[in-house]
Amino acid sequence: SCLVCIFVLQMGWSLLCKLIEICPSTLQNIAPKDVGKDWEVLGVHQQILKMLTVHKGNINLSVIGLKALNLLLMSDEIAFLLLEEEVDVFSLVFNAMHAFPKNEEIQQHGCKALHKLFDKVPEEQLAEFVESKDHMIILKVFKEFPEKEEVILPALYSLHSLAGPSTNVEVLMSGNVRCYNVIVEMMKSFPNSETVQEVSCCLLHKLTLGNFFNILVLHKVPEVLVKAVKTYSENAKLQAAALSCLALLTETIFLNRDLEERKEEEEEEKLCWLEACYRALELHRKNTDVLGAACWALKNLFLYQHKLHEKIGDGDNQFPIDRAVMLSMLMHSSSKEVFQAAASTLAILSQQSVNIRKTLLAKGIHMNVLDILRKHPHSSEVAESACRILNHVFEGSFPHLDIMTVAVSEVVKAMRMHERSLSVQLEALRVLLHFMIDVGDAAFALTVKVIKSQCLLEGTHSLVLNALNRFIGNPSIQKCGLKLLASVAECTGALEILTQHGATDTVLHTLQMYPDEQDIQCLGLSLLCSLITRRSLCIATMHVLSTVLVSTLRRFKEVTEIQMHGFHAILSILDLSPCFAKLLVHESFDTVIFYQMSMCFTDQRDRQFQSLCCKCFAKIAENDELKNTMLEKACIEYNSIMAECLLLLGADINKKTKTNSLIYQVCEKGNNPKLVELLLASGAREQDVRSALTISIKRGDSQIISLLLKKLSLDVANSSICLGGFGIGRLEPSWLIPLFPDKPTPLRKQSAGSALARMVLKFQMKSISEDGSRTSSDLNFSEDGMEKNYDWNFISDPLVDSVFPLSDDIDSEGSDGSLFTKKKANSIAVADLHCREMAFQRGSPTLPRHSYSVGPGSDYEPLMKQRRKLLPSDESPSISKFSPHIRPSDSLSSLMSEKEYIKSLDLSSNELENIDAISQNSCLTSHLEHLEKLELHQNTLTNIPEQLCENLKCLTYLDLHSNRFTSFPTYLLKMNCIANLDISRNDIGPSFVLDPYLRCPSLKQLNLSYNQLVCIPEFLTNVAENLEQLLLEGNKISCLCSPICLKELKILNVSKNSISSLAENVFMGCTKLEQFNARMNALEIIPDLSSSITNLKLSQNRFINVPEAVLLLPHLRSIDLSQNKIISLPGPMHWKSLNLRELLFNHNQIDVLDLSEKACAWSRLEKLHLSHNKLKEVKSLRKQYILLKRHAGLSYEVQHATV
Repeated sequence: SCLVCIFVLQMGWSLLCKLIEICPSTLQNIAPKDVGKDWEVLGVHQQILKMLTVHKGNINLSVIGLKALNLLLMSDEIAFLLLEEEVDVFSLVFNAMHAFPKNEEIQQHGCKALHKLFDKVPEEQLAEFVESKDHMIILKVFKEFPEKEEVILPALYSLHSLAGPSTNVEVLMSGNVRCYNVIVEMMKSFPNSETVQEVSCCLLHKLTLGNFFNILVLHKVPEVLVKAVKTYSENAKLQAAALSCLALLTETIFLNRDLEERKEEEEEEKLCWLEACYRALELHRKNTDVLGAACWALKNLFLYQHKLHEKIGDGDNQFPIDRAVMLSMLMHSSSKEVFQAAASTLAILSQQSVNIRKTLLAKGIHMNVLDILRKHPHSSEVAESACRILNHVFEGSFPHLDIMTVAVSEVVKAMRMHERSLSVQLEALRVLLHFMIDVGDAAFALTVKVIKSQCLLEGTHSLVLNALNRFIGNPSIQKCGLKLLASVAECTGALEILTQHGATDTVLHTLQMYPDEQDIQCLGLSLLCSLITRRSLCIATMHVLSTVLVSTLRRFKEVTEIQMHGFHAILSILDLSPCFAKLLVHESFDTVIFYQMSMCFTDQRDRQFQSLCCKCFAKIAENDELKNTMLEKACIEYNSIMAECLLLLGADINKKTKTNSLIYQVCEKGNNPKLVELLLASGAREQDVRSALTISIKRGDSQIISLLLKKLSLDVANSSICLGGFGIGRLEPSWLIPLFPDKPTPLRKQSAGSALARMVLKFQMKSISEDGSRTSSDLNFSEDGMEKNYDWNFISDPLVDSVFPLSDDIDSEGSDGSLFTKKKANSIAVADLHCREMAFQRGSPTLPRHSYSVGPGSDYEPLMKQRRKLLPSDESPSISKFSPHIRPSDSLSSLMSEKEYIKSLDLSSNELENIDAISQNSCLTSHLEHLEKLELHQNTLTNIPEQLCENLKCLTYLDLHSNRFTSFPTYLLKMNCIANLDISRNDIGPSFVLDPYLRCPSLKQLNLSYNQLVCIPEFLTNVAENLEQLLLEGNKISCLCSPICLKELKILNVSKNSISSLAENVFMGCTKLEQFNARMNALEIIPDLSSSITNLKLSQNRFINVPEAVLLLPHLRSIDLSQNKIISLPGPMHWKSLNLRELLFNHNQIDVLDLSEKACAWSRLEKLHLSHNKLKEVKSLRKQYILLKRHAGLSYEVQHATV
């Protein structure tokens, strides 16, 4: 019974299929009407689903079932009923195809059914099929039946339906079985099947829309497409799909061409779709899809094959494609798509070929385009295409004014209508630019002027500004818009209109958005130069301007055109608002102008640009505060040229900075001695130079250290170098050598900084003269008076001439290449500049500061007041006084010629541990030979090199006190000229012996105080026979046991020792001894003294009585025996000397003072100190005191004495 049932079902569905095939209207009759789900009778759609479900394993029923399903799906009503059923019809079909993969009929009918079903469902459901990989069942069909067209064709249709969603395209293009490979193979397998070729081309078109261009090109897709197009030229659907694919793939085809080796014939094969496109245009003139696809394919082909336009024409092997495309555009003027494609193609041809451009113009293409533009006023695509073709067609042509007027009017309308379309705005701007650029033709120039005025009247400038603001992110629009505004700005009154519409802010915004676009920056700056002069700028705008201008100038410092526009804009703003200079300097504009002005001397710059730089700098340098700020920046940047220029213009080197002094900052960075020398010559403060020296020593910059030391220590007037107290720690020969000038330093040639300063001053003075002439009526000066009082003198300046040649805008009154100065009232500024130059050239340590510099607010009247104040004579000194030939500051040269060598060198208090390097440097030796005085005290020296002593051939004074010598360097006494030797306050001792054969006849003073000596150096009398002063204070001498035979000795100081006794004949040879100091010892008696002594100091010893030897001194003038234990003071009659001036006996135990006898012996006494004694009686005190005071003006002191 089961088999009977299956047979009945098979026969029944077969008969139904036959009936439907014979009479298709049967579908309408069997379609269910008013049959609900609750009815027991099933509709035909339900029965077919039930049969396929129940008998899914039966191959015969599956075949007939799928065939019946395929026929039923011909009815839309039945198809929708099938899709609404709970049973999934797609699953039934896929299961049948999966269950019987090798059955041709099942695969054929299944693919047909799927194709019809796919067309009935939304894209979301199609994406689900691909996600579940159901499409793999269809792809297997191509593998199982590669030669069965009747099976392959429905499978291709099914894939075409599935390729609708973009997500499905990505899946179909990937995976193990790639769809494009299958399609290419099928097209190659069935080249004669138009249907296969058609559906394959359509399917490839869908795959191409997925942007998988490179994959498709590499797998030969273009080749099969070209072949299909050529073979089936009359198939409109195939032509549209294939040509669309080729249009999309053209770019990739030609980009990959260089990656592979191809033969010439293969190259020619690539061009074969040119003819195919032409045939498509001719054969399918009424089919807009084909025409559009052909035009796009041609457009891209021409775009990447630049010589292909040569094949267009009426000659052999040529095609009149331009006519065909133009005809398509005119025949379908109502089709926006055809017009867009055709216009793009003609635009490319016009761009590539002048002949085609002329041909199209001659045929009136521009009027046709304008007509179509009017037909589609609301279509942005039409507007864009129309403007694009007009842009290329009008290129290089001079159309009639009427044509240009109409075109401009229509383009402006399109801009206004599609103001939010970027592409329309861009193409429209490009068209307008063609009509506003003057190409040099006189007749056309008038036409351009009319068009500009028309654009201004129609409000084109407003549209351009809106486009610039709205599409700020598009650089092409910005370039075109700026060019257009610059062109419109040439019209009368245009600048005021543009300014009112905010053009300045728009341009600034553009410049900010494209800081690295050179063209945009150049155009924007050029436009700013025109706009700025037409409005008063608010402070916020000036802030933005300063930031933008400086940023651009710094970024494009080598682009002269941008620099010119930028400096012109800055100069215009400075003329409007001088306070703009502060904003510029705040944005580091000084760095920009430093570079450009410095480059004038190192590189060839445009002369006009050089003058422009100087004008800007002159404006900024009128402000003293900014001059100081720029000087600091110049120092930071190591720009010696600009630093010198600013200093010559009056910048203050000692102006307080936020951190350290300028010279300190320069020395801290190091490696720029030229700049350091310049700052030193400009009058840097000593405390700043000292701090700079400290940091330079830490860095070890020898050349800079020597410059700083020269500034601090070199005293040319006294031929001395004083480095005392610097605490430098060590001493290098390279530091000292530059301090010793060999010969007078010649004047250096004029420097670049000086030339710049002269040029800047020239502009400043010209500005002052212009201001003065404008206000001469207010100052009661007539022109004749001005000419009379201010006739010009000139300082010839070759360096200025070579870098800044005379031009009409600098000065028209002076002689060529001269720096003009006013003879009467204005010579002060130039004189001051010249004095500064002379000081810089000589490296003078002093420099006049801010005496005559021309600053902001300067005018002739204050300059005259300065002149009268500083130059009291009626007539100002003539310029010749400042001529290089007559040098008023030649004092340095004269001093150096008179005192050729340095005579004194002070190295004291520098914490020096040794000075060996000095003695070992041969370059320094020649200078040391002429030293007469050397001070090395208060260091930490333990010796002095003997070689150094040998080199000091002229040394007379050597100070070594307060060091760490432990022994006396006897070779010091070998110096030929040594006269004064101080080696006190060391650790020499306890004794030292001199060479008895050594002779030092020049030694006059020897100071051995505060050492560790216990006796006078042995053989001293033999070595230093001409010694006049011997100082032994503060040693440990206990006794002077041997005679001191120094016949020239005048001063002997043995104070602060432990001497308790003196030998009988200790002063036997000291016939010229005048002063003997033995205070603070332990003496009780003195056996003998030299009769020549005039000054005797014996305080703080142990005397009880005044020694007899003291009373017998005939020439004694002053005696100090204070703080002893003397009990009585001998009266005047006991003293042999009649020249006593001072008697100091305070702090003793004197109880009686007898002045009763021979008081006149003390008639010259000036001081008598007896305080802190035990005086009980003073005989005849009042009378004798009055007598003594009358004769000698005695100062008498008896404080704390008991009388």
